[in-house]
Amino acid sequence: MFCSGCGQAMQAFEQVCPRCGRPVPPMPAARPVPSSRVQRHLHPMATLWIVWAVWNMLAWMIALPFFAGFMGGWQHWGSPGHGFYAFGPGFPFMHMMWLPWVITATVVLRSALAAATGFALLRRAPWGRTLAIVTAFLTLIKPITGTILSIYTLWVLLPFPSGQEYEQMAVH
Repeated sequence: MFCSGCGQAMQAFEQVCPRCGRPVPPMPAARPVPSSRVQRHLHPMATLWIVWAVWNMLAWMIALPFFAGFMGGWQHWGSPGHGFYAFGPGFPFMHMMWLPWVITATVVLRSALAAATGFALLRRAPWGRTLAIVTAFLTLIKPITGTILSIYTLWVLLPFPSGQEYEQMAVH
């Protein structure tokens, strides 16, 4: 470090030049580089998508036996006059035993999409932002947790500057 007035060599701790007495202006402190919204929120958001996928599957696995029972899937339990046999042959949902399978397939596909979204964002795949936005729009109507996660994802990734930030972070 040198004095700006006389050019005298100075030590970093000196506040006044020993030769000319000129005060040394303080050195500006190094400011941390501000991180962008995408950088701050990408990892938590990716983790939330994976957790939501697991949560979605667990919730359906817990609800499935009850739903199937309501649809008449437990009709062979017990003997006539017990359980669902008490409802007789006219039980209204006996013809809809395909519905639990359709819902199960939908839940599995939705959970797989959410998990793929989370892993793509964690890996910073170039196509991960697009997949996350599409998944967020598809999950927007899933009440409470899906809606909140979708709004959070769209808030972070949808604005145009977010696309540029994500492209800079993406691994090609």
